[in-house]
Amino acid sequence: MCLMATTTITMATDLWEGTHAVDWSNTLTIEAAKFAEAQVGQKIVIEFTDATGEVIELHSNGGMLPGTRYAHFLYADQHEMEVFITPGMLACLKEHGMEICGKGFTATKVWFGDGKDNVDENTVWTGYFWMDEWSTLEVAKTSFDGINWDDYRAIRFYSEANRTDYVINVLTRWDEGGKLGDQTTMTMTNEYAELSLEGIDMSARLDTDRLMVQCNKEGGNPFNFTAIVLVKKEATGVSTTLMNSEKVNSDVYNLAGQRMVNPSKGLFVVNGKKVFIK
Repeated sequence: MCLMATTTITMATDLWEGTHAVDWSNTLTIEAAKFAEAQVGQKIVIEFTDATGEVIELHSNGGMLPGTRYAHFLYADQHEMEVFITPGMLACLKEHGMEICGKGFTATKVWFGDGKDNVDENTVWTGYFWMDEWSTLEVAKTSFDGINWDDYRAIRFYSEANRTDYVINVLTRWDEGGKLGDQTTMTMTNEYAELSLEGIDMSARLDTDRLMVQCNKEGGNPFNFTAIVLVKKEATGVSTTLMNSEKVNSDVYNLAGQRMVNPSKGLFVVNGKKVFIK
């Protein structure tokens, strides 16, 4: 899977336009009906002036909007920020709308338009986050709301690095015990770094308000992280796991197509599906 941005905006829909000095006590609300035509993969853009180097957050239904960064800091010369719509974000927007919160900027326009291709139901965050020297992408915990972790075997962190010699730390907190994995324990490819969920109780470990992805470019050039995608267990081709004490009431074949009478532990084919017998 490769998530690439489209470079030409062919469609844009205005959500709001005006002048609204945003403060934590003076949020800008975009009602749910405005997102009726929004689609997964499109980007939402918030334009603003008078940025003073503070922070912007997107909320919905009393919490962080799924698929967004936690505490998106603004630069004094910045004039817009963008987020890309994930399935979880879209569901929340259509039901509850969006609140633009934060401090130190004046919102002037909000719109959505064409963004990224190939954003699927397993994408929990997508965008462009510049990873340089110990940069940290902080993704709101709400991005994982409603996920049944038993259905997934890994989390992939896609990037444009096109190399594997960078440092990555995946954490839920900075203190001891907060790290879930790093480049020494994760599968590293030119497209992504993959964190195996085997032995990790994500429901228990996500007991904080964010998932953090820290990176150091090491000796190479800085690069963008582009997506966080959950990998279903079916993606391995193994749909079921059986204990060896369980009785298999079907014909069982090994991967060479030979019928097995008393299969021991390993990978077999049962009723046309790959099954791992422990």
